Amino acid sequence: MVEEVPMKSLLLLALTAAAAWGQGTASLRARELFYTPPPDASAVKPPVTPPPAPAPKAIAKKTPAKTSAPSQPPSSAPMQAVVDKPASGPLGMRYSVLKRNAGGEYQEVDADTVFHSGDRIRLEAQANSTGYLYVVAQGSSGNWQVLFPSREVSNGSNQVHRGETRLVPGGNQGQFVFDEQAGTEKLFFVLSRQPEQSLDKLIYSMGGQTAPADPTVVQPAAESNRVLMAQATVSDDVIARIRSQMQSRDLIFEKVDNEKVVSQNTAPAGGQVKIETAAYVVNRSSAPDARLVVDLKLKHQ
Repeated sequence: MVEEVPMKSLLLLALTAAAAWGQGTASLRARELFYTPPPDASAVKPPVTPPPAPAPKAIAKKTPAKTSAPSQPPSSAPMQAVVDKPASGPLGMRYSVLKRNAGGEYQEVDADTVFHSGDRIRLEAQANSTGYLYVVAQGSSGNWQVLFPSREVSNGSNQVHRGETRLVPGGNQGQFVFDEQAGTEKLFFVLSRQPEQSLDKLIYSMGGQTAPADPTVVQPAAESNRVLMAQATVSDDVIARIRSQMQSRDLIFEKVDNEKVVSQNTAPAGGQVKIETAAYVVNRSSAPDARLVVDLKLKHQ
């Protein structure tokens, strides 16, 4: 007889593995957490039960021939319980400011740099898992203008996947140019595992519904039904509400300034090293509704 592994034992193994992964990453900094892969459910294996000892052989006796009952087919191996994948790891974002140099190339610079009239910059953002990215900038009126999502990138979709990089503004020629009016440009980033409803209502129109939706049922926004609206703006009240819902103590920040790092996309033999000037922010929560917010201020004179 083969002993079956109870479902509770398998779930306990999965939870133990996830907890051990969390304890092992508790001391990691934001950049290390960003690049640490989440726990893998495939690594959780049920304990192997040794086969039972063979029964002693019985001594055969000569008996009159009888019609024997049909032999039963060998029992198949017990089905293993399916273990749900453990909760994904922390939600993280890497972001940087790219400044155009005299040669026309964009290089990462410190976000605290004081920019001048005529400087051209881009913003770059990268997520460590699938989520939804929003980038808005505050205008002189106090309202916030949506910079991302944009029609130039992924047909207006703001969904990002692990390792994907998004440039703001989008497009090959997208850039911001500082004018002669000195001041501080205020930017606001939101990265969430689920669409941010308060922003989606202002940025997207939800089309494709043939019948009125049941107000008592929460329906997730389908990507195909989210149509980017033109000239979308967000009031300061909405930004303040989102900011207040995210406590700074829930986030881990790290700034990497002119640090030499090995490029992730080069062969080990190449040994290519680049200079990284970026910031990392991580929310340790593995909840499906986890989010993170970032305020970025760019000074120019």
